[in-house]
Amino acid sequence: MGKETVFLTGASGSMGGCAFNELLKQKDRFNIVLLLRPSKKNVKAFKEYVGDTKPPVGKKSTTHHKGIKIVWGDLTSYEDVEKCVEGSDYVLHPGALISPEADHKPRTVWAINYGGTKNIIRAIKSQPNANSIKFVFIGSVAMYGDRLPPVHKIRVGDPIYPSVFDYYCLSKIAAERTVIESGLRYWVSIRQTYICIPDTMALMDPIMFHQPLNQAFEMITKFDAGLGLVKTIDAPDEFWRHIYNMGGGPSCRTDFYTYMDRVFRLIGCGSPEQVFDRDWFGLKNFHCGFFEDSHVLNEYLDYWNDTLEDHYQQIKDASPWYFSLSKYVPKKVIKLGMKLSLNPLKWMKNKEKYPNRLKVFFGSYEDWKNIPDWDKPIPNKQDKGYLLDHGYEKNEDDKYSIEDLQGAAKFRGGKCLSEKNEGFYKKVKWECAFGHKFEGSPALILMGGHWCPYCAPPDWEYGKIAKKNPFFAQVYYHNHDPKDINIYKFEDCLAETDIKENEKSPYIIDMGEYIEQVRKEPPRES
Repeated sequence: MGKETVFLTGASGSMGGCAFNELLKQKDRFNIVLLLRPSKKNVKAFKEYVGDTKPPVGKKSTTHHKGIKIVWGDLTSYEDVEKCVEGSDYVLHPGALISPEADHKPRTVWAINYGGTKNIIRAIKSQPNANSIKFVFIGSVAMYGDRLPPVHKIRVGDPIYPSVFDYYCLSKIAAERTVIESGLRYWVSIRQTYICIPDTMALMDPIMFHQPLNQAFEMITKFDAGLGLVKTIDAPDEFWRHIYNMGGGPSCRTDFYTYMDRVFRLIGCGSPEQVFDRDWFGLKNFHCGFFEDSHVLNEYLDYWNDTLEDHYQQIKDASPWYFSLSKYVPKKVIKLGMKLSLNPLKWMKNKEKYPNRLKVFFGSYEDWKNIPDWDKPIPNKQDKGYLLDHGYEKNEDDKYSIEDLQGAAKFRGGKCLSEKNEGFYKKVKWECAFGHKFEGSPALILMGGHWCPYCAPPDWEYGKIAKKNPFFAQVYYHNHDPKDINIYKFEDCLAETDIKENEKSPYIIDMGEYIEQVRKEPPRES
């Protein structure tokens, strides 16, 4: 019997890189196919696997060496993707453009994350063995949005709630919706939590100040994430056509302040109180939480190895020797360096230019001014957390009556218009609270937590939706006043983004294509 072939995207990233290392351990079992951009960095990093035929930087080519095929190309090119999918038995897809870079390149992130996933699905369907190819899509915890305590306990089926400005998240939501409704026989969506890497200083970016200090999160190391991804290859049939949350489990749970305090002390920078002002950090509109059902995926894949303490040791082991000198640097100097390099007060100094940023991350300029100093305790209600109601009773075989669908729709402020349920993966007709009619499978709506594509961002109209959708109101009203009906227009939000992407970007796939695809009726109610 010949080797099976595994196509892996994102091998130059954290999760994908560790997955590649796991696959290398099983080269006697698998042929390995990678899709890599022909950047100077990638060509150098993978030189061991190209042999004497060095690929030209910036140009497309294909190399074969040591049983590894590398297509030097781009996820946004269908032809490049098809070369990789052809002959494959498994497609592992962690490849994506992520934040913070994604925040500055809305067109590019859409083209790569949504467009690339569409290309993979199309390529799988074009193969003669399409019904046997197994496709693993990696989603994100960001899809659950702002889940500060006490609603920090997250399960599959919770509302999809992308934070305002989060273009990366929008692209992942669109991609997952496409995967679920693709009609593929074997697919799975794994919503990935925050991946902790040993080189923690690589994460020093202004995005760190978007996180509230009391943000609960369940991390995972890149090693366990990569191991779990590869272990999907041997998952049983009942594993497929489902959505799972991937986290490191209870031993990997903490909150942002505690994590930051431990890491900064570990590398010699001192405590957060010494190097940051408290009002540098947002009060809401980020993401993360505790995955109350991450054990379900681990029961299938058995990938939990590292704990939070193991991660701290990995940071210590990976820290360069000169980090030990940080303890001799006055903390005021470190703080000044942080302030100058990361510019955490940009929004406040330019509140006329960034009015929506202040609203969504702080509430208002006055709310920011009222943030106390470090002498006041950080509010934390992790011990009082509770699970959200999904509006239906889950059963193990995913067989639901039309009455179940009607009840779920009512809890979302809408209706199920179909007279019978043809199956978990067959589309039925729905109507949202605002009269928008759309189609979606019970898998998408019940298991996925997706709902009306007309009401989904962009634009962000959460205050209006929460008034009519009790399912959604659970995640919105815990830190928003019912009187808050602010509407954040995509164009306005885009204007506040410091876009680094050239207007002549080669990427032509944008949100408009997706919106046109899923919204096939007139624009939403004004």
